[in-house]
Amino acid sequence: MTDPDTNKITLRSDIDRYYYYLNMITENVRNGYNYMVIKYCNLSLPLIPLLIEQNKKDFGEFDITTLPAIELGAKLWSYQGNLEKIKEIEVLIDSHSELEPWRIHLERAYERISSQEQ
Repeated sequence: MTDPDTNKITLRSDIDRYYYYLNMITENVRNGYNYMVIKYCNLSLPLIPLLIEQNKKDFGEFDITTLPAIELGAKLWSYQGNLEKIKEIEVLIDSHSELEPWRIHLERAYERISSQEQ
């Protein structure tokens, strides 16, 4: 959504999009549509910094326990051997200390890719 006065995308609409994509990830996991899971992980990944910012603004901290765009994205992209997407996740985690608990998913993704190369 855009702000009708400025014609700019608003932070709130980006957060709404994040949660819409999250619901789409969940729905497609339930139905076994991995291609669609990857699609929505890809769309939601760049919205995570805004999610962090908004949560800190609203609640004083980033207290989210699951981020499927990182968790499932890292897993599926590593099985595909998509090193570029894994590196994108690494940059995201390195850029936001709040994402440090998700580093384990990054490490596992690199292990998968490494084992596929052998």
